[in-house]
Amino acid sequence: MTRLLILTLLMVWSLPVQSREPFPLIHLRVRAHLMQSITNPRLQTTLTEKEARVIFDEVNKIWAQAGIRFELESVDSLQALDLAPKRWYIKDRDWVKATIPTNQFSPTAIDVCFVKDMGPNGFFYGEPVVVCENPEFHKVSGGAKNPVARVTAHELGHVLFLQHRQEHTNLMASGKNGVSLNPQEIKDARKRALEIVGHTVQP
Repeated sequence: MTRLLILTLLMVWSLPVQSREPFPLIHLRVRAHLMQSITNPRLQTTLTEKEARVIFDEVNKIWAQAGIRFELESVDSLQALDLAPKRWYIKDRDWVKATIPTNQFSPTAIDVCFVKDMGPNGFFYGEPVVVCENPEFHKVSGGAKNPVARVTAHELGHVLFLQHRQEHTNLMASGKNGVSLNPQEIKDARKRALEIVGHTVQP
C-alpha cells in the first residue's frame, strides 16, 4: 500500500503544471488633453507630454490584472474656455467641466483631461474624464506609488461602469491609493470594455 501511494504521488508530481490562461487583452484608445488657461491658473496643468505618457504606463500596469490596456491615441494641449471665476455655490467639478471645450474630443477614444487643481481628485460623469495633478489621498499597503496614475486608473474604472467600494486596498475606493480589483469587478470591466470596443472599432 505504501509503495502504491508513493508511486501515485510521484506520478502526480511529474505531471506538467497547467499555466493559467491569461485574459485576452482588450485595447481601449485614449486621448489625453493637457489643459491650458491664462485666466484661470487652477486649470493650467504643469504636466508634460512625457509625464502624461508615464502616467498611462502606470495606469496600464494597474489594469493589467483585468487584461485591459489603454492606448494613447495622442497627447495634446487644450485651451480652456474663458469662463468667469468659480462662485462658492458652484461645484468644482461642474465649473471645471464647463470650461472644457468638447469640439476637440476624439470620436473614437476616451478623452482624459488633466488640470492643476480642483476639489475632487478626479471625476467622470459623462465625457471627459478629468484628473487633478495634485490629488489628496491616504496611502494603503501595496498601493500605487504614482497618485496621478492611480486617480486616472480609478476614473477609467468609472468609465467601465465600476462603482465606489469601501475596501481601502481596492482601486475603486475613494481617497486612497489602492489598486486591487475583485473578480466580479474584472468581469464587469471587461464586459463594458468589449462593448466600447464594439462601438469604436471601425469596420
